[in-house]
Amino acid sequence: MKKTKLRQYNDATDKLNFDYKYNPAETPALKKAAKRNASVDIDLLRRIALWKLDRVLNVPGGTVQKLQALAADGDLRVDSAETQSLIAELMECEGIGLPMASTILTFLRPDVFPIIDVRAYRALYGKKRYFSQSKDQKNIELYLAYAADVRGISQKLNRPLRDIDEQLYEFDKQHNGKI
Repeated sequence: MKKTKLRQYNDATDKLNFDYKYNPAETPALKKAAKRNASVDIDLLRRIALWKLDRVLNVPGGTVQKLQALAADGDLRVDSAETQSLIAELMECEGIGLPMASTILTFLRPDVFPIIDVRAYRALYGKKRYFSQSKDQKNIELYLAYAADVRGISQKLNRPLRDIDEQLYEFDKQHNGKI
């Protein structure tokens, strides 16, 4: 069976001007409800999980409190030890792997965290990558590198960080087809 060559996003030649259409009924409302919302609760996290995948999740109260603090932190950095620890903690929760953890963090702080998923990753790096549920350091390092690359594109194009992962997702849908 012949392997299809994937098209990789190239910021020198490709444009990111797609109409982002993922879950259009819920996306604007959820962005508004979650952005920098220090009143994070399990219902908001479940709503985010359902936006991403039809999946039930379970997050302990202590982790929810850490997410509340993260949402309100004005000096938050994606690569801080506290953030890395929280990503690992989220990935320990039932129903949460790296893509879901990044989705939760993105809705709470779209200025700091991009969503990592198969499509955006494939558009950015030109190869398929499936993410395990493992909380191992390799997954976290993979996310940090991805986040830095997405932030670099955001700065180069002078566009909000939140736009870039959405655009990469749509780029992949248009150019690379099915997953």
